[in-house]
Amino acid sequence: MSGLITDTVRLGWAALYWNLRKSIYVLRGRRPSCPCQIASDSGRAYETGCEAVLGFRSPARFRAVCPLLEARSDGNWVCSADSAAVRPFWGRATVLLGALGGLLIIALAVLGFGLLQVIGYDISFRQVVWPPAWKEFSTVQAEFYQKKAQAANARGNLADSLLLLATAYELDPRNYAVGIQLAQLRQVTQPALSDQNYARLLADHPAQREDTAQAWFRALLARGDFKTIQRVAGERLLHSGATASPAWLQAFLHATRQTGSPSTLDALIAAPELPGYLAATLRRERELYRLDRKVRLDTLSTAANLERDAFLCYHWMRYLLQEEGGAARVLTALQRTDSPLGTREKVTLQLAALALTGKTSERTSLVMRLLAQPTQPAVCELLSSHLAAYPEPELLALYIEKLTRDPMPAGDARYPQLLALYAVAGAHRDEAGMQLIAGWITVATGREYRLLASVQASFMRFPAEKTLENLLPVLQPMPLETTYALYARFSPPPPFNP
Repeated sequence: MSGLITDTVRLGWAALYWNLRKSIYVLRGRRPSCPCQIASDSGRAYETGCEAVLGFRSPARFRAVCPLLEARSDGNWVCSADSAAVRPFWGRATVLLGALGGLLIIALAVLGFGLLQVIGYDISFRQVVWPPAWKEFSTVQAEFYQKKAQAANARGNLADSLLLLATAYELDPRNYAVGIQLAQLRQVTQPALSDQNYARLLADHPAQREDTAQAWFRALLARGDFKTIQRVAGERLLHSGATASPAWLQAFLHATRQTGSPSTLDALIAAPELPGYLAATLRRERELYRLDRKVRLDTLSTAANLERDAFLCYHWMRYLLQEEGGAARVLTALQRTDSPLGTREKVTLQLAALALTGKTSERTSLVMRLLAQPTQPAVCELLSSHLAAYPEPELLALYIEKLTRDPMPAGDARYPQLLALYAVAGAHRDEAGMQLIAGWITVATGREYRLLASVQASFMRFPAEKTLENLLPVLQPMPLETTYALYARFSPPPPFNP
């Protein structure tokens, strides 16, 4: 095998070298002596040895370069032409060099393909050998770095994961999956860069604009960046047309209330592309800032009783709960048989109103009825959100005891609900409950959540040394209703200021 490889390499060189020398020999009038024949021989056919085959393991292979080489009966290899008839064979040289070049390319391609596979690149042989496919290599590299980033993140190495994802996104900025993952990973430690990533994704991937905006909104809400939420949610309301989600309206209105400034409301109302059904709602919202307390209470009460849209009815009742004397009116409104609200919304409002009016026994009874049902994520979210806004240690203890006996069913919905319950236990400064729930989170995720210990310590000092915006980013994904409830308790909006 080594002889074959050595002779093959020699053939490539010989095809150029000997044909070039023979061409010069012919151009000089076949003087002074034939370059490829042994000079001490006669120069006659079949009597003259071939100098070119010296060093070949198998001289017969040289016939691919020069067909004048022949083997005599005594086993010696000689030239079958007189010196005066020796000539170059460039046609053979071209074919031979082309074949050797092709073999070399194939060998290098196979070697490169194998090496890339060993390294871990998910690349096809076509992408290695087909030049038009080489432009796809940046995408392959990006996927490689993305996988390494995921592995680093699974090990808890956030710094390496961020660096690898940033490299992947730089290599292939069209890769939406890499971009959104990078933006989400940066939102805790590098919020400014995260916002840049989200803004770029909105511009570069219009087909995924809704998903991008939702992910960005969740990050902004956790950080308490309400001014940017106004901009993102307002853009979705303006450009979603008749398909605008009530969630975006809620996001925009909540952010506007938290900032305490209705100027963004005025700008959105004045926008010509705002759908008419939204304009009416926003004008009513804007009017609340101009009314004194008594008139505002009556206005909200009337709106809550007359509204036929379920979301808006719920929205006005939530506002009514924030007004002095409004909770009693909510309890009265909930007794209507023609209410557009669903069961979940009614129970949520009823629990809040009972807490605000001090009807402890009725509130406890309602919570007990909820806990008597089979454990479901929706019920868990409802209770977590309620206890986040209206704390009650005894009810939290009953809730945790229920989950100890009857855990939430396994599934993707369990993890956010457990994070919500963990935050609620932290808001109650229930250290034992937090430790218990941390164990449930570890089981649900299959790995230790290392940040929980520091989050627990922070909650023990909260709110004296920490703000909600310091804690929420590391407790994601948390249900939105629980996040809203935590803001309502620890960072309530300023009062309407006529």
